[in-house]
Amino acid sequence: MMEITVVGMGNMGRAFAKRAYSQGFEVLWWNRTRERVKDAPGRPIEKLAEARGLVAVFVSDDDALLAVVPDIGGDYVALCGTYSIQGVKRALEILTARGRRAFAMPVVGSPRNVENGDAIYIVGAHEEIYTKTRPILEKFGALFYIGDSIKAAALKLAFNTLLISTVAVLGEATTLAIKYGIKPDVFKELLSQTVFKEIAARYIDRMLGSAQPTFTLKNAAKDMRYASNAAGEAGAGNVAMSGVKALYEVLAALGYGEEDYVKAGIIEGK
Repeated sequence: MMEITVVGMGNMGRAFAKRAYSQGFEVLWWNRTRERVKDAPGRPIEKLAEARGLVAVFVSDDDALLAVVPDIGGDYVALCGTYSIQGVKRALEILTARGRRAFAMPVVGSPRNVENGDAIYIVGAHEEIYTKTRPILEKFGALFYIGDSIKAAALKLAFNTLLISTVAVLGEATTLAIKYGIKPDVFKELLSQTVFKEIAARYIDRMLGSAQPTFTLKNAAKDMRYASNAAGEAGAGNVAMSGVKALYEVLAALGYGEEDYVKAGIIEGK
């Protein structure tokens, strides 16, 4: 039985572990605060060096990533979180120097998508590694193969930038309508007849509701910071994303960091 090790058992890591278990893999997992992990399949490991098989890393940010890669075991190491370009470069340098076969494989989708097997994985592995790991990876979702880890990391940052910016502006637009006495359902009805139909249907009720978030405002602020830095390093346009970054950073500093990221434009208008 092939082994899967998950490093970082937050919402995404736990969902990946559940998916692996449902597909018949032997699941191992590691979390810095093991006592906080509830209802996880498989068995915990004490040390990162005990990782086996395909190791999926879902730790939260660059600092956490660079803290774990010097000790990770396993046959292949996939960096599945959203990290900065420089963070991915440094992590891969460390892993390669240790003889680990490693690549970026950020995920597009929610924990529900990951658990159900319909998330998208942007695979940055070189062709030889991809050929060997593809039969395993295909059990987890759709594979978007790009063959370069830095491009995979950049593509995830580009996607998250568009998504986070879109919902922030949608929140502001919804608040504008509400302030002028227009009910959210009326605004949704208008948008349902436009290119914004699916976005409005998916996010407006969520913005105004109270469901438990799976991706928080502070995480969105982190991703926008990484994206803005990447744009600056590459000499790309950075005006709009810098504004969105500032919005999320300010709201996080004001104590809204644990709120659902889609609420940024609504919270701002209060």
